[in-house]
Amino acid sequence: EMNMKEVGRELGESSRLSYSLKTYGTENLPCGDLSGDEVIVVEGRADVVNMIKQGVKNVICMNGVRLPETIKELSKEKTVTLFVDGDRGGKLIIKNVTDNANIAYIAIAPEGKEVEELTSKEILMALRRRVTLKELAEMESKGRRF
Repeated sequence: EMNMKEVGRELGESSRLSYSLKTYGTENLPCGDLSGDEVIVVEGRADVVNMIKQGVKNVICMNGVRLPETIKELSKEKTVTLFVDGDRGGKLIIKNVTDNANIAYIAIAPEGKEVEELTSKEILMALRRRVTLKELAEMESKGRRF
């Protein structure tokens, strides 16, 4: 049973979130604040919502596994970090997106976890450990996990 104070806090949080959740581009992709030089691309809307909730605002989602034109265009003018879930799906997305857009860095959620369920600490750790495509390829050729 939530008391009124908690209800108020919940409402405050969700209204703050919906205020900072925007859409961008012809595909109306859910996003946060894309005004800076660096943008983090995630898979889905729930990932964007969680990232904003955890304090990371410069985020936009693909809204699925196919790469939207909007992200291709963004990747021409901004430094893009692709942030994927720590599962097989994440690996496939890396392949698909990096073949078709200019991705500067790859960040991967901890093994078996999804971006939408990460804590702010886990998000920051994953972003701090981001690597270039070349570094990722080298790690994989040595059989090392990210």
